[in-house]
Amino acid sequence: MLLIFGLLLCLFVATYSLGDSERSAKPKAIASVDRPSSARPPQPPAPARTQAVEELRSKLPGISESHAGIYGVVVFDPYSGETASLGADRRFVAASLSKLYALLTLYKSASRGELSLDDEITMHSSDVWAYGTGVLYTYPVGYTMTLRRCAKFMIKESDNTAELMLNRYLGEKRIEAELHRIGADSTRYWHPINTTTPNDILLVLKKIADPSYTSPQLSAEMLGLMRNTSFEDRLPQPLPDGTRVSHKIGSYESTFSDAGIVFPEEKGNTPQEYYIIVFCEGAKQEEAIETIQEISLATYQTLAR
Repeated sequence: MLLIFGLLLCLFVATYSLGDSERSAKPKAIASVDRPSSARPPQPPAPARTQAVEELRSKLPGISESHAGIYGVVVFDPYSGETASLGADRRFVAASLSKLYALLTLYKSASRGELSLDDEITMHSSDVWAYGTGVLYTYPVGYTMTLRRCAKFMIKESDNTAELMLNRYLGEKRIEAELHRIGADSTRYWHPINTTTPNDILLVLKKIADPSYTSPQLSAEMLGLMRNTSFEDRLPQPLPDGTRVSHKIGSYESTFSDAGIVFPEEKGNTPQEYYIIVFCEGAKQEEAIETIQEISLATYQTLAR
């Protein structure tokens, strides 16, 4: 009887320990899906990161001067609080980077309970935009989907029809109000032309990545939509395997851009993510993309080492 009791006790302890380890593992798994940047810098890496940002700051003019076009660049390191920039307040055509405004406004509205991402939206004939990027224009008018799926089309496919649908649903005034709320006052949302600055796009990215602005779940979902898109040939292209990049590209005539948050593969549980926004105006597409790649790689090699 004592032997049987002992075996049962061991089984109970093992079962409880396994269940407890599973319970403790779940929050870690959720937290590591896409950890947004912390508002509080870790210690003690900040001094080394500050020096790295200063080094990058000295590199940017040389890279831009060796290529055709005008550049606007912002690299922000959340751990030192330092920024390396070039033409950060210059206005550029936003092109599809404006889709980030609709994304943030949609998810912020969901966090307030003003809408549910599972609410449905129907494509109208006035929404169909066959020019540029996207696939929804091939779908029949009257096609219905959830707001969440529409946002997925808008970000992963840079779908112009999806953006028009969400603009109609949310209203441009609500999107403009969201931009003013976060301080992106240099952005002109289609009035008279869709322009922005690298610094304003940085503000938008910070709010997308801030779990306290919407919620940890909603922030992680937005960052997830911005990863593994149909357009990975700019910021992500030259970076090593294992590097996650949540980003959005823009292209219009002679203006090309990419903006996102880079999550290098962690070493020793040390977070290293950083924000990077690059605009190029006045160069051919091939050279502009090549320069965006060069700036992306130089930033990675400087900050993630």
